[in-house]
Amino acid sequence: MKLFRSGDMPDHWVGEDEHGVLMVWPARPRGWLKRTAYTGSKRSLEELEPALARGSGWPGGGRGPSPRSESGSVSKPVGLRATIEERAAWERAAGERNLSDWMRDTLNAAAAAAEASATKARAKGKS
Repeated sequence: MKLFRSGDMPDHWVGEDEHGVLMVWPARPRGWLKRTAYTGSKRSLEELEPALARGSGWPGGGRGPSPRSESGSVSKPVGLRATIEERAAWERAAGERNLSDWMRDTLNAAAAAAEASATKARAKGKS
């Protein structure tokens, strides 16, 4: 099932139902209950990640929490085995924050620093 947004109706979703028919509904919780047939131009529609419509009741939106990414990309879990000592150290470092949020922010900062360093090294090599 595909999800779209129309510039003419920014507060609504446009998406396919179970039979492939385009429907429009309010972009809010349980909005799918107020769906109607979409009669606008298909050319003006921008295709989006289906997970963005989670919570609206649309069958193509899936279940679970809203996506973390602004693009609507679905996140995937990463498993990590740690010793009791490692986990305790990480929990102390996280303080009041949720451990998974602290780990995500720490890893994203490390990845950004590594990317910046690699970019700088490539630029230096070209000089």
